[in-house]
Amino acid sequence: MEISEWLQSKPKDYNIGVDLYAASSVMQSRTLANLKRGQNPRNMAVLIKELRQLSKSRAYQKPKPKPVVKIDVVADPKPVQVEMERKNQIEQSANAYFQKIKYNELPAVLKVRYRQLKDLFYDMSDLKFVLNDLPAKEVNKALKIILKIEALDEQREMIWRELDHWQDHKTLLPTKTENDFTALSQQELFLKKANLVNYINKKSSRIKKWESELQKKTNKDERLKIGQQINRTQKAVHQHKLDLQKIEGML
Repeated sequence: MEISEWLQSKPKDYNIGVDLYAASSVMQSRTLANLKRGQNPRNMAVLIKELRQLSKSRAYQKPKPKPVVKIDVVADPKPVQVEMERKNQIEQSANAYFQKIKYNELPAVLKVRYRQLKDLFYDMSDLKFVLNDLPAKEVNKALKIILKIEALDEQREMIWRELDHWQDHKTLLPTKTENDFTALSQQELFLKKANLVNYINKKSSRIKKWESELQKKTNKDERLKIGQQINRTQKAVHQHKLDLQKIEGML
C-alpha cells in the first residue's frame, strides 16, 4: 500500500501505517520505537503527521491555503480541586523553568522575548492538559493539538537559544529575519529549505567541535579566538534557523 492510499483510507490500519513509516528513508528510530508500543490517540496522531510530511516531501506540490486551526474543547467543567492542582503544578514548573534567567539584567529586546517565552510555556502547558483529557477516539483533535504544541515548541527553543547566548557571550542573536522568500516557487522553497538544513547541521557540528576544543585550551588568547568563532557561527546558524522557520510556514 502507498502512503497516499493509507492516508485516504477509512478506517486507517495502524499496523500498516507503522510499517510504511518504518520502510521510509526518513524514519527516526526513537519515533518508530514509540509507535511500536501500540495504538493510542497520541501515537495515531503522530503517525498520521509523519506520513503526511513524508507524502508531501515526495513531490513539489502547490499547497492548499492552511486553514486557521481552531481547537474546540468540549465544555467539561473540572472540580475546583483538580483545576487548583493543575494551576499549582504549572506554577511550580514555571518557577523551576525560569529560575536561571535574571530578568532585570536582560537588554530590552530580550525582556520582550522573555515575556513571549513565558506565554509560550503557559500555552503549551494548557494544551497538554487538553490533549490528556481527550477521549481515545478523538484522533483528529489530538493531531491538531500535537501539531500546535510542536509549533509552539519550535518558537520556545529559538527564544531559549537567544537567552542562553546572551548569558554566555553578552551579545545578541538575531530575533527575526528580514529575508523575503515570497518570490520563490514551491520547488525553489524546498531547495532553499534543504540547503539551509544542510548548512545548519554542518555549522552546528563545527560549533560542538570548537566547544570541545575550548574546554581543553588554557591559553587566554587561544580561548578568546575560539570563543569569537563560536559566537559568530552561532549568530549565523540562528539567522538561518529563523529563515528556515519562515520558509516552513510557507510550505
